[in-house]
Amino acid sequence: MIYIKQNDFRTYQRRSVTRESGYHTIEGSTGGECIVKRAQRLQITRNKAIFRFHRRDMILIDLFDSGNGILAFGGYIHTNSPIKISFSLFYTLGERKYAFERDFVGPININDWNNIGFHKEISLDDGELVNEATLDMTIECDAGTTLEFISFDFGPITKTEFVGDTLAESFRQKTSMHIPYLYYLDTVNPIERYMINPPRFEIGRLVVLKSCNRCGRYLPINIENEMSTLSFSLHCVKRAPCVHSTFRAYAIQNMNELTTADLKQLPVEGNKIVTYYGHQLECKACKKFFVNAPLNPQRNPQQFKEDGLRRRALEILVNTLLNRNLIHFEFEHRTKKEFSEYIWRKFDYRCFKCGRRLPLDEMHLDHTMPLAYLYRLDESATCLCGTHNSQKRDRFPIDFYDEDELRRLSKITGLSMEQLTYKGVNHEVLKLLVDNVVWFYDEFLMQPDYQKVRDGIRTADKINDSLKRVIGGEVDLVTEYRKKTGKYPKSVTIVR
Repeated sequence: MIYIKQNDFRTYQRRSVTRESGYHTIEGSTGGECIVKRAQRLQITRNKAIFRFHRRDMILIDLFDSGNGILAFGGYIHTNSPIKISFSLFYTLGERKYAFERDFVGPININDWNNIGFHKEISLDDGELVNEATLDMTIECDAGTTLEFISFDFGPITKTEFVGDTLAESFRQKTSMHIPYLYYLDTVNPIERYMINPPRFEIGRLVVLKSCNRCGRYLPINIENEMSTLSFSLHCVKRAPCVHSTFRAYAIQNMNELTTADLKQLPVEGNKIVTYYGHQLECKACKKFFVNAPLNPQRNPQQFKEDGLRRRALEILVNTLLNRNLIHFEFEHRTKKEFSEYIWRKFDYRCFKCGRRLPLDEMHLDHTMPLAYLYRLDESATCLCGTHNSQKRDRFPIDFYDEDELRRLSKITGLSMEQLTYKGVNHEVLKLLVDNVVWFYDEFLMQPDYQKVRDGIRTADKINDSLKRVIGGEVDLVTEYRKKTGKYPKSVTIVR
């Protein structure tokens, strides 16, 4: 007989909750349209390239009741080798000249698209007219590196809804994770629009820009690697492929500009671009500012923590079946040290994926082998930044890291390459679950928290469904329960 002690329900906060999507708010855009453009490609011949942008007579407006205006720069960059990016901004306001420098600290993925940008808040004490501004984007890399650019712009933020302090907190919350689309700059002009002495760009890869049903902008989606999202969150991940027409397929608005050869490179059905996972109708910025921010105060604490509850349930289930405590408590009891700090030091204080140095309070503990497939968080955990922890989600290491990264991860975590390249459920825990299936349905899922109904769905059903998705091909838990009891479990809803 398995018993669950009350303190077994203690846990550590894992990640943000996914919240509900918004509604159509702009005429002529449903979120189901797209345009297809070519990126601009450039091969770097030296170890450093400087891209200089210049603008005159820009009017700043007071944002967030702060007395400050904001100059912003951003776009999307693809690179085939490691790069380091820094920005230098020089501007004149009234009679005074100012200078500002910043390194880009966000993760940069190799052979993939990346969100790039920064912003500078500027006091309006000396006036609202920026007479002129020069921005240098410096990229350090190996000679021969190929870069591609799409949707770059440089200018003041003038979003009407940013006047007043309603969205101030949301804007400053995890801003680096929402660059550049939160600036509401232009997304369809060529990168050399404000560039001084632009290089001769070549024609790059095809990029799909999807419409947002709230702001009407066309923003890039990562059609070559959908799991690595850019401007829109995915619609169906665990239940892919997405079958919802508006979310998965986007009518091409500039079909007359595309050749037959272009269309052969894209996932096209008729006059639509088709995606595997589908994307939300609103962009991440609109979701952040106009969906999450207004709706979060309306949600009660139980609703707000619903996704976390399901994840904690799996964590408790796995540990209980293995007769183990949470690793944080076990490790501290055994070593008198904090588990999170141990992993942080083990990975040299850096995100394993992007190498960015992290303060301890910004580190995210990743299971390495996914909890969704019944793997316990233990000393083989991986140190990731928030962005890469969100990107990895419940993916297996082989689906997230390249071969060199897997070998390095094997050395750090102690997991073998065979373990790191395996894709499947944890059979040790699965066997224990089958052996204790009566306990699972009659006791574990009968816990009051799991029997609560939220939005018309019982939490126990969601836990049960999440297990069915990952083990359904190997064993049917309800069938196993019936073999032992001769009846259906009452803790979940059974459709007969």
